[in-house]
Amino acid sequence: MEQAHQPARRGYVFPWSGHRNPEREQATLRVWMGAAVLVAYGVFSWLHPSRDAFLVMRIVGLYVSYGAITLLIVSRAASASQTRLTATTIADQSILGLALAAGGATALPLIWVMFWFLIGSGCRYGKRTLAVSCATALVIVVSLSIGQPWWNANIPAAIGLGLSVLGASVYLSVLVDRLGSVNRDLARQASTDPLTGLSNRYALEQIVDRAMIASAAASDGDAATALLLIDLDGFKEVNDTYGHAVGDMLLQSFAHALAKRMRKTDTTARLGGDEFVVLAHQVRDRAAVLAVADSIHSVLGAITSVQERPVSVSASIGACLLSSATAGHQTGMTAVLRAADRAMYRAKSLGEGKTVFAETRDFEAS
Repeated sequence: MEQAHQPARRGYVFPWSGHRNPEREQATLRVWMGAAVLVAYGVFSWLHPSRDAFLVMRIVGLYVSYGAITLLIVSRAASASQTRLTATTIADQSILGLALAAGGATALPLIWVMFWFLIGSGCRYGKRTLAVSCATALVIVVSLSIGQPWWNANIPAAIGLGLSVLGASVYLSVLVDRLGSVNRDLARQASTDPLTGLSNRYALEQIVDRAMIASAAASDGDAATALLLIDLDGFKEVNDTYGHAVGDMLLQSFAHALAKRMRKTDTTARLGGDEFVVLAHQVRDRAAVLAVADSIHSVLGAITSVQERPVSVSASIGACLLSSATAGHQTGMTAVLRAADRAMYRAKSLGEGKTVFAETRDFEAS
């Protein structure tokens, strides 16, 4: 049998999808990687001075300046921009193409950068940005093979580069799909209670935080959101009489029936042990919240046996309107749960199958 109130494990998140601000990371890499290439070509130009080497060095310096500008813009931007992302993706490959065109054979060591851009675009932003980067790279390769003397004289090299770009992009696209699927599975597991399949505490916290922000911004006439904390009365007796396996089956039966009874807009979650939560949206007043609570009591009333073993389980429910928390200048799920928990224990003291609302004093005691 699981222990109550186990902390939710967030699981591993793949680095390519876990960056909080991938645009800023990419802009930072432009500056540092560009600076490293600039130093390398500076040394090369000093040891083997040539017009092509100096041209490449100047273009790389231009790229570092461009990277610094994008870093400044992204750092000050309020949110991500698809237009900005597309423009910088094209610009990355285009400046590289300018260096390859200006340097000819001298710029050949920079070919790896083209694939670095492809990998960065796909892994940070997905298939759409990868397609933009790939298309830009292919246009550059075709342009080089037509207008740049070295590449025009080495068409097989241009064809090989173009096919390599296309092949790498296709492979990256498949890889992004697979990793994305794995990452979504991990995210789902990290937010799901393994026993019942309901949302877990971590997922509930995210939803409650968003609902409290909405509650704080709502006008008085807007529908409210209520959190109902459910504690099962009689569950310990089931465990003691029939064992934890039957107790787990009872929890699963209740969770399944609860999820079916609640509206699609509501959130059902298990905190741990025999404690559950329903986050009911669009409830106009306490009467509407009591109607939700009555549905929960009805669900438990219909569960009279588990594996042909008779059971008698009811619920004590502590209900809390999120607007009460925001009015009391309380934020976050912890304060709401604490207030609902106090109300739930008052309900338990009144007997089985009762619902009690959290009052202002419950938040003040927090």
